[in-house]
Amino acid sequence: MKDVVGPAGSDDVDPRNYVASVIKSCNVVEVLGGGDSEYSLGEIAAATGIGKTTVHRLLSSLQMAGWVERGPRDGYRLSIRMLKLAHAAQRQFSIRNEALPHLRSLAGHFGDTAFLLVPSDEGAVVVEMVEGESPLKVNTVTLGTVLPYHVAGGPTVMAAWDDTIRERVLSAPRKRYTDKTDVTREALETKFARIREQGYVFADEDLNNGVAVVSAPVFGPTGALSCTLSLGGAAQGFGPDRLDHIVTAVREACAALSERLGAPAPR
Repeated sequence: MKDVVGPAGSDDVDPRNYVASVIKSCNVVEVLGGGDSEYSLGEIAAATGIGKTTVHRLLSSLQMAGWVERGPRDGYRLSIRMLKLAHAAQRQFSIRNEALPHLRSLAGHFGDTAFLLVPSDEGAVVVEMVEGESPLKVNTVTLGTVLPYHVAGGPTVMAAWDDTIRERVLSAPRKRYTDKTDVTREALETKFARIREQGYVFADEDLNNGVAVVSAPVFGPTGALSCTLSLGGAAQGFGPDRLDHIVTAVREACAALSERLGAPAPR
């Protein structure tokens, strides 16, 4: 049985910045993913070195969250929901690996920052970014940032191509971030239609003043939107002449990545 004693990379983490109960829950999950079909309370406690009472509370919390369930032998095992998460993580990591050369090429050629975003229930998630020689530092957009679907480049591209995301955006309250943020249903419907017609979006200072971004969609094997690639930087650097080159480069990168991911040929 797998013996889990602490979080991976814990030497680099300030002890003041993590929650012990979360780490213990992760240890329990790792034991449950160790290979056997299910584990007893005692087996989990022995493998983690955590007391049975605490393990029982952790398992109850994980059951309530839907990550753990009871098996036919009344032991504990990972749930189907955890399997879905594993598949999602695998998909995102493979996309990240395939996208990195394109991100590096965009950032290296233009000197701005290139982004890879994937959709989630909460918003568009920044899962990778590569800075060029003269990147614009945007404190509100870093790795792991979740962006709302009605602003910026990648999020609005996702809303334009995904019916479920689009309807969620149009049905929910929307925050105005700058004077250029579209918040009315009519304005957003027009924007999403224009993005689909163009095949990309140029988002100009609608999330952060002084920041512009060009984004385009990447499609997967079924032809559905998988992720987006973007290039963002200082708005004054996205003048008409340079903008045309950026749009072409971003769209070509997205087309190449879509092909790599097995997307059907565009009609």
